[in-house]
Amino acid sequence: MRKSCDQSQHSKDRQSNLFITISMRLLTHLRDGLTTLVYPATCQVCGAMIDRYDDGVACAACWTDAHITPLFAEPLCRKCGLPLPGRVSSEPALHCGLCGALSFTTARACGAYAGALEASIRFLKSHPHLCRRLRRLIARAVAEQGARLAADVVVPVPLHKRRQRERGFNQAEIVARVVARAGRLPVAAHLLTRAKPTERHRAGLDGKDRARSVAGAFQVAHPGFVTNTSILLVDDVFTTGSTLSAAAQTLLDAGAQRVHVLTIARVTARAV
Repeated sequence: MRKSCDQSQHSKDRQSNLFITISMRLLTHLRDGLTTLVYPATCQVCGAMIDRYDDGVACAACWTDAHITPLFAEPLCRKCGLPLPGRVSSEPALHCGLCGALSFTTARACGAYAGALEASIRFLKSHPHLCRRLRRLIARAVAEQGARLAADVVVPVPLHKRRQRERGFNQAEIVARVVARAGRLPVAAHLLTRAKPTERHRAGLDGKDRARSVAGAFQVAHPGFVTNTSILLVDDVFTTGSTLSAAAQTLLDAGAQRVHVLTIARVTARAV
């Protein structure tokens, strides 16, 4: 009798799990269908229709075409993560030769600032949302680079308080929380502050001009918290590395042991 009851309960559990699975799939299809019908959206890269909510502002084809959205794989510069095609990953001193003056220990990005990654970052500037596909890419980068980017805490690159009031949020903090969740690390969202606004004056500047523009831009709100810690500094995009280097140097000056960097994307033009 007891065995019969257990079998009956097991059958009910299987039916319940099957019902939940089917329901979730139907809801996903319904959501994607309504997204297309009620809110027609075109891919911000190629102009095709987007038919999956999980893909955000780019279509699946643009996400998966490596020529449109290049994702990074070895070989990479051991320090700054710049792709080095034609080099051998096993080289003991695999460096681009351009990032020696940057203050962080190691930097990595999911891919190039192009295609679906670029479109997603532009969207993030005005909408505090990362689509599921992008969250998965970030989580994969954290998993693959975990040992190289080992840290005690995740710190987003801050906006100046006036700029954050205008925007309503800090996009780097949105990214940092995804990184922290993937790496099971705490987030110190207000540990680093921006003492002076710089963003609006930097368009078109080269690496040296950008470095000058961010000199003295950052402060550490709680220096005691930084001492002897390894920090994972997070932002949306690595451009020349000047901003990330200035932020890293500020943390190092406050006593941090090392500062690693992770961004969604990076500009791959060889100019730092």
